[in-house]
Amino acid sequence: MVPKKIAVLGGGNGGHTMAADFTVKGHTVNFYEMPKFKDKMKKVFETQTIEMTGLFEKPGPVKLNMVTDDIEKAIEGCRYIILVTPAFAHGDYAQLLKGKVKKDQIIVVFPGAFAALQLRKVFGEKDCPVIADVNNLPYDTRLKGEGRVEFYGRNDVNIGFMPASAGPALIDEMREDLFPFVKVYNDVLESGLSIVNPAWHTGPCLLSVTSIEHHLFNFFVYEHGWTPSACKLNIVLDQERKAVGKELGYSLTPMEDFSGMPVGFNWKQLYAAGHGAISLTPICGPNSIWDRYLTEDCPFGLVPWAEIAKILGVAMPTTNSCIDIYNIIHEKDWRKAGLTAEELGIAGMNKEQLIKYVREGIRD
Repeated sequence: MVPKKIAVLGGGNGGHTMAADFTVKGHTVNFYEMPKFKDKMKKVFETQTIEMTGLFEKPGPVKLNMVTDDIEKAIEGCRYIILVTPAFAHGDYAQLLKGKVKKDQIIVVFPGAFAALQLRKVFGEKDCPVIADVNNLPYDTRLKGEGRVEFYGRNDVNIGFMPASAGPALIDEMREDLFPFVKVYNDVLESGLSIVNPAWHTGPCLLSVTSIEHHLFNFFVYEHGWTPSACKLNIVLDQERKAVGKELGYSLTPMEDFSGMPVGFNWKQLYAAGHGAISLTPICGPNSIWDRYLTEDCPFGLVPWAEIAKILGVAMPTTNSCIDIYNIIHEKDWRKAGLTAEELGIAGMNKEQLIKYVREGIRD
């Protein structure tokens, strides 16, 4: 591996972990957080250091090259710009990065959730760099205080490129520099349809919403919410998104890839994969219906799945019913406020135009 200069954008659980992980690997890492969130990580700004605890291979303090709230300083001269935020922040970062990113830089989004399409729509196609969407965070991890990360384990991750034609020339370098990506998806549509969380969190969150809202109950999604009925709902959501993938020629296995379950898994196997996972069961929350497990997975997962399904003429009755319930409990129309076909830059396309766009970057 040749050490690279990398910008990690986003000061949450994944961003802290990734900044430390890449530094330990030998890269020069600039860690960025927006000015409005700077006060939440004063210690990291002051010390330029992240403390890694738990099952991290090299626990202890990790000194970063830079911690900044200046986006131009953060990304200057970086080979990779790594965006590690909830999906609802992708639009803000697209506007922040517009006009500042060089065409020879590579943007990688963890998890992608169709971010490549969203960013490309904002940047414009003429000078847009290659953007890669990854299907999941590569870690199970939580912040346990300012600059202190509790590390539970690693996840296998897969990647898709926009345009897909750029992937073959980059993937070997990126596997060496970043992560040993298991799969390279056909395109970012396959990557977005392979996001684990919308079909992983929705069952236990929607069916446990009263416990999530209870002010005297500390909710643990994998301990309390991961029930047989929740798993049965998750399986149907997974089957519906697989039907969308099949229409595009994909054989989607996101739940299987994440958990190690066999193709055709049943609810008992799914229950064991969540409730019995040592890296998942200790995770606390959500304890609010406004947690990202709900406000991210519906508008930036279920909604774009349903939007793509509509273009393809594929029915998603249970997915749409879950969106309806989310709309009720949040008193919000996520079909308008979420990631629509218009925001993805694919409104008005048919199946053939959609595939050509994501594979070649060419808009008819």
